[in-house]
Order: sequence, then C-alpha cells, then structure tokens
Amino acid sequence: MRAIIGYGNELRGEDSFGADVIKELQKLSLHDTKLISMHQLTPEIVLELLEVDEVIFVDTCYDEKNHYALACLLKEQSSLNLSHHISPKTIIYMLNTLYDKKPEFLIYSMMSACFEKIADIKKYNNCIKMVAKQLVFRDTDR
Repeated sequence: MRAIIGYGNELRGEDSFGADVIKELQKLSLHDTKLISMHQLTPEIVLELLEVDEVIFVDTCYDEKNHYALACLLKEQSSLNLSHHISPKTIIYMLNTLYDKKPEFLIYSMMSACFEKIADIKKYNNCIKMVAKQLVFRDTDR
C-alpha cells in the first residue's frame, strides 16, 4: 500500500497546493492508496503510515525565481525538530527508528513565491493536474 500526503494551509493561497492535489486525486480510483490531507505534518501521522511501503509527500516550497516549477527534491534536515513543523524526512526517520519501517518515499513540491493568494490560477491548476497525472501514472506502474 502507498500513502499520498498533501499538506499545507488551505487558507493561504498557493500554500494549499498539497491539499488541492489530494482533492484532485479523490476524484479518481487509485489502487491500494491512502489519501491524506493535513494542515501540517505532525508526529501522529506516523501511526497511519505503519502499513505502507511507499509514502509520497506533496507540498508547496518557497522559491522566488521558479514560480510554478515542479520538483522532486529532498534537502537534508540539519536537526530533528519535533515541535511546530516537521519535515517529511523526520516522518521517515521516525518510521525507521521507532517502528523499524522503511518505506520508499518521494516529495513533490510546487515552487511558489506567493503564499497569500493564488497568483495565476491557470498555472496553479496546471501544476495540480500535472502532479495528479504523475501520481496516477505511478499507480498504474505499481
């Protein structure tokens, strides 16, 4: 089984990208997939991931120069901060160390310089559809 986690603040324009991708995927029939939408990643999500062999995180990433570019990027985290906001890498680390679970994982991010509103609805919706299409393709490839 795989889990797709879309996260971000739905009240903050383009920060809602992850949640909007989940809404798009909910319209489809994905095989053996758990769809999760959340405001932010929290340690408790680890309990919902114990039975999955793949975790895909979808979010918005701040970038002034590459607005609406899509990326699969994972930067190393310098510390393990388990308080207000944690990274996908921390979730995977917790699965590994606390439960001896080692799922494959990916991060799909849409670059944005505008978190307060959706600056270009057409480009924004195109990014949602492109990521959803890629995740459907990954579903049929499994």
